[in-house]
Amino acid sequence: MEIINTNFVEKLPLILNSIKEADFIALDTEFSGLDVGFDGAHNDYDQCEDRYQKIKHNCERMNAFQVGICCFKWDESRQLYLSRPFNIYNFPHSDILGN
Repeated sequence: MEIINTNFVEKLPLILNSIKEADFIALDTEFSGLDVGFDGAHNDYDQCEDRYQKIKHNCERMNAFQVGICCFKWDESRQLYLSRPFNIYNFPHSDILGN
């Protein structure tokens, strides 16, 4: 479900209730660029901590313009997980947001 400026207030109770009732959730973020303008680009010889620090360094300087939340709930009768995905656009100024 797409969450934008014009439907955020309306959909917020559904998002919060879906999170509350979920057996587990998955989160994803989309940033404005993780490798742009960073001198310490990762390479094959980096240790995990090195890669983490380089990505962390970039994330602190970028905008998270979209957050994805997917809530999963087990359906016992059908023996499967039901999912409820939300794509939340949170970059403050964009034509896609209905500003």
